[in-house]
Amino acid sequence: MDEALRVVLSYAKGTEQEEIGFDDALNRVLAEDIHSPVDSPPFDRAAMDGYALRGEDSFGASPNKAVRLRIRNKRVEIGAGECFPIQTGMPIPKGSNAVVMLEYTKERGSDLELFRPVTPGRNVSFIGEDVKKGDVVLREGRVLRAHDLGMLASIFKRTVRVYRRAKLGLISTGDELLDPSVAGGTGIADVNSYVLTALTEKIAEPRRIGIVRDDYESIKTAIRSGLDDCDGLLTTGGSSVGKRDFLADAVSDLGEIKFHGVAIRPGEPTGFGIIKDKPVFVLPGYPVAAIAAFELLVRPFLYAMHGVKEERAKIFAIASKKIPSAVGRTDFVRVKLTCTDTECYVEPIRVSGSGILSSMTKSNGFVLIEENKEGIEEGERVAVVAY
Repeated sequence: MDEALRVVLSYAKGTEQEEIGFDDALNRVLAEDIHSPVDSPPFDRAAMDGYALRGEDSFGASPNKAVRLRIRNKRVEIGAGECFPIQTGMPIPKGSNAVVMLEYTKERGSDLELFRPVTPGRNVSFIGEDVKKGDVVLREGRVLRAHDLGMLASIFKRTVRVYRRAKLGLISTGDELLDPSVAGGTGIADVNSYVLTALTEKIAEPRRIGIVRDDYESIKTAIRSGLDDCDGLLTTGGSSVGKRDFLADAVSDLGEIKFHGVAIRPGEPTGFGIIKDKPVFVLPGYPVAAIAAFELLVRPFLYAMHGVKEERAKIFAIASKKIPSAVGRTDFVRVKLTCTDTECYVEPIRVSGSGILSSMTKSNGFVLIEENKEGIEEGERVAVVAY
């Protein structure tokens, strides 16, 4: 498994960069550090509705002994014993350094009674409190999330440089396959192209090429055509060594197969090749095996290709049951993760054949058991990748 990953990553050529509008950058990978050109907020602003004042003028106020201030209705410098009505987000007037919340006050004509003191700085968001001019707010290699777009908007960063999304073609092979988007009734649905599209599209640009029948020349033609339009291919089915398993031979005929067979379960028939300097993954036909191969080999390849410098978040949990494994292979174990207020626990999904897709829908994460480890003992703490 480690050797297969090393080979795959050695062919991960970085994509080019492009500049796009920040509002189109969701799930794109930053190709630059983002330095804020401004302070945020750009001025001292009220964090609450109420009255701006000098905090020291409120000292001594209590529910039984109000402090009285004069209300200024024009935005001028606040002097001793004065206040100014203000709403959340508005700049506080010069001379003020705090905001008293509306519910602790009562207007008496042109005066204001305070029933609670506020210290200087209270209920005020000061200039640059969130971000200071020149700060690095987002790092190169980050996959941009929704709140990152909010940060870009807040500093008026209209465009960003990102890595171009590689185009990956998806080919499913098999005489038995039906396209569920057009076919009905019984039969074997082309599950893999839809699952792999969903897994791929967060980083790259998947293109479903469709179903190709178990015919050697048809498979070769589909691969050639797919590589004309795409930067690489994910193929599924026909990766084993049966009489109608043509994919690895087709890749070898058109280019070079770098490996065929990996010590992982499920997903052992996985292969990888290069055709005209473009990567071609040969993934198993069983959906769970294809997903496992994607997580262990394709996803790291896509991350390297697109400059992703983040690791997937992991949750450490206690194994509530023994999880067996065999030394000499890496096991992709579907698990159910549950958490209490104090601890998280994980247990394997019982029915776990590589064709049992329900084992994925019943799980909410997976655990990797390294090839030099003979299972996980009950009570052992393990890293879980949550979906």
